[in-house]
Amino acid sequence: QVGAGREHTVFLTDLGQLYSCGSNTFGQLGLGHISDRGNPTLITSLCMHRIIQVACGAFFSLVLTESGSVWSFGQGKEGQLGNGDTEFLIAPIMIEHKILSRIRIVQIAAGSFHALALTRDNKIFSWGKKGAWLGRSGTSERWNLKPGFAEIPSGIIVSQIEANLLNSYLLTHDEKIYECGLGNNSSVFIENKAFETFFVKKMVASGSRALFLIENKTTKHWFLRALSNNVKVELNVNKPITHIACSTNHFMYLTADGEVYNWGSNMFAQNAVPNSSQVSLTRVTGLKDRQIFSVQCSHEMSIAVISVYKCILGEDLKCSFENQNDENGCFDIAFIFENGNKILAHKVIIWARCQAFFEQIIKTKEENENKITEILMEIDIKIENFINFLNFIYTDSITMNNLDIEMRRFLINFSEKYGLLSLRNILTNGSKKPTIENDLKKLLNNQIFTDIEFEIESKKIYAHKVILCQRSTYFKAKYQGAGKFMQESERNVSYPENATYDAFLALLGFIYTDKLEEGLDINIYLNLLELSNFYNILRLREMCSTIIAEFVDVETSAYVWKIADENGAIKLATICKHLFKSNQITAKSGEAWECLTQEQKKRLEI
Repeated sequence: QVGAGREHTVFLTDLGQLYSCGSNTFGQLGLGHISDRGNPTLITSLCMHRIIQVACGAFFSLVLTESGSVWSFGQGKEGQLGNGDTEFLIAPIMIEHKILSRIRIVQIAAGSFHALALTRDNKIFSWGKKGAWLGRSGTSERWNLKPGFAEIPSGIIVSQIEANLLNSYLLTHDEKIYECGLGNNSSVFIENKAFETFFVKKMVASGSRALFLIENKTTKHWFLRALSNNVKVELNVNKPITHIACSTNHFMYLTADGEVYNWGSNMFAQNAVPNSSQVSLTRVTGLKDRQIFSVQCSHEMSIAVISVYKCILGEDLKCSFENQNDENGCFDIAFIFENGNKILAHKVIIWARCQAFFEQIIKTKEENENKITEILMEIDIKIENFINFLNFIYTDSITMNNLDIEMRRFLINFSEKYGLLSLRNILTNGSKKPTIENDLKKLLNNQIFTDIEFEIESKKIYAHKVILCQRSTYFKAKYQGAGKFMQESERNVSYPENATYDAFLALLGFIYTDKLEEGLDINIYLNLLELSNFYNILRLREMCSTIIAEFVDVETSAYVWKIADENGAIKLATICKHLFKSNQITAKSGEAWECLTQEQKKRLEI
């Protein structure tokens, strides 16, 4: 999902992590400071939570976690942060409310300066700028600064909430629209009769516009209806639509066959049409050969999510090398060049990937406790050439198109001199044989350069922060994000109560090699599934689920379902539930059934 404010953007990944970029004047990026960011940056203070939805107002952001809590950050002048104050917040803070904290929130929406939340039991909370769009009123001067119940008609079941500058909208289960605000001059939610001859299939709202995908109840024809300041635009739709998005000045949609269309103002080229300030409905032809995942609009730009990115080992480690300005990046070596520039790196990575270089260049230098080891580079070594060498060390890959003759010659000679044969083979004959997994495997439970120690079942396991932090958001939050403000005792790593030595070692094995060890006992895989969920390594969780699914049977279905359900392994839980229902008498006769609580038994039987 992508959330777009007036001048900032927030990205939610399929792993529940949050990145932000753009203007940060009011802290709306949630990064703990007010410096702008040109590239998406991980909001590390939220890494301990799994995020399921993000919503952006003009200059603030809202976040909904899997547990149902709501967090806010950014501008708070109108009370839109819901914390009872009007100051801006530069880092996410959970909205504390005597009722909101006890009720599970399932959906959030952000208008320009106000917000909505939908609870699991079909109630609406609102807060922010005073006005009819809140769907409620109050007597005290500051009644709007905290969440309060908005009045909705009895009997309706809300499936979606949306908000824009001056209005709030509800889409109900029976595909009707209810709204309040200046659009219908009502301070309570009432049905919009302009839609009574249509089924409303989708809706979005942003800026001063709302966009609806509707179906005529009689003719079954589909339309897009856009409303902005009581001005209505309606377009025929002749293809199935999967996503819609809008802002004050333009809107866009994505069809089922991957075509993206824009309509409206092109003042800032948001319609991707050159030399035109205003356009009618136009296909974005520059995306025609791309696989589009979703679309989003902000006031002055359009966003298309091209594909779903899956992390690999080299790409993860690349982040630790590229963030040269990260004071918490665990750097312990600096290569100094003639002009005074320096490149920071990690001894443990260089040792694992190119031991000859480490032995000849690094090991000979004197160690200074708590200080970075400095290596003065030879005059004839250019910094850009050496960066390419280190980039291969960290990623196991190199972009051939970016190499000129001089750089190519340097890399060949350097790789031969220090025995980095995998790089030399790529440069000389194009042979590519990945080696990074085997190289990093040498570091698994290895005391060399270790800076973190675990103890499970009275056995010690040694690890390295630079690798853990790049491969798990849990460890990143502990040691590089919010963890840097914690006391030493708070930075101690927690374990699930039933964590075993073998499962934890297998977890680290995946972190270090990006591979899941085969042939383990089924109980180790079950424990590993719990560990992967606990440490937010969700790709490993899915890999464990796939293996466990091959072993589960009717007799063990209830027990495995319990573990899958408690750890968010939805596919595995579904398989187990199907097996359980296929023969409930057998499934209930074993010890596995007795491991479940009464509530779990009821849920499994439903």
